[in-house]
Amino acid sequence: MSAQRILASGAAALLVLIVLAIITHDDNGSSNTPTTTLPPVAAGTLRVHAAAGNITLDGAVKDSDEKGKIEDAAGERFGKDNVVSNLAPSAEADSAEWLVKVIPVLPLKDSGYGPIDVAVTKTGVTVSGRVPTAAAGKTLLETVKDSSGRAVKDELEIVVAGAGGLLQSNIDKAIKGRSISFQTGSAAITKAGQTVLRALAVPLKAAGNSKVVIGGYTDSVGDASANLKLSRARANSVKVFLKARGVNPARLIVRGYGETKPIATNNTEAGRSKNRRIEFTVLGG
Repeated sequence: MSAQRILASGAAALLVLIVLAIITHDDNGSSNTPTTTLPPVAAGTLRVHAAAGNITLDGAVKDSDEKGKIEDAAGERFGKDNVVSNLAPSAEADSAEWLVKVIPVLPLKDSGYGPIDVAVTKTGVTVSGRVPTAAAGKTLLETVKDSSGRAVKDELEIVVAGAGGLLQSNIDKAIKGRSISFQTGSAAITKAGQTVLRALAVPLKAAGNSKVVIGGYTDSVGDASANLKLSRARANSVKVFLKARGVNPARLIVRGYGETKPIATNNTEAGRSKNRRIEFTVLGG
C-alpha cells in the first residue's frame, strides 16, 4: 500500500453514514414499485460489497449450490436481513465458492473499516476500500489470495491517527446518531436536518485543513439519472448550508452517487431508508 493512498483518520471509521429520515418515498416522488438496485458491475465481474453491517452480492457463480453456500455465509456473518443478493448461476462462470472463506473476515458495522469491495474477474481479484491498520489490510488480502488462489490487486487505503481522526470523532459526537432529512423529492433541507447541520458546523469550523467529502445517495425509486442529480443537489445543499454557518467551502467536496452502492435492500421501506443517506468522509489534514 503506497503512502499516497494513506488517508488520515482515527480508530473510528472514516465513513459516517447518516440515514436520511424521509418519511415518504422522496426520490422524484415516484410511487413505482421499488426494485433492488445493486452497484453496477461490468459483464463478467463478480462483486462483494460490505458496508455498514450490510453485504451486497452481484454477478455470476457456477451453479445454484454454490450460490446458496455464498448466500448462507453472508447471512451467517451479517444476518439474513442485511444481505442483498443478485447472484445468478451460470455454467460459464468460474467457481467462486472460495468466497465462503472470505466473507467471515469482511468487516461488520462499527469495526473501524470503511466500505470494502472484492471484485472478481477472469484476470484476477481486486480488493478495495478502507481498513483501520496495515495489519488488517494484510490479513484481508492474504485471506483473499489464499482462498482464491489467484492474483490479488491491492487498492486498500489505510486509516491512521491524525487530525482527520480527531475531526471524525468530533463529527460523530456532533451528530449523535441523528439524521439529515430533506423535503420530499427535493434538495431542500428540513428544519430537523438543519438542526443536525448546525451542530456539525461547530467541529468543521474548529478543525484544521482536513477536507471532507459530502456524498449523497438515494434509493432506487424513480429514474436513475434523476436520482443521480438529486443526490448531487442534496449534497450541495449541505455544503451551501455549512458555508453559510462559517465552514470554509474549500474544505467541502460534493459528490453524488444516486442509487448506486446501496447498503441495504431496496425491496423494503426500512432498506430504502438506509440507502437514502448522506456520507461524510474525512480525507486528511
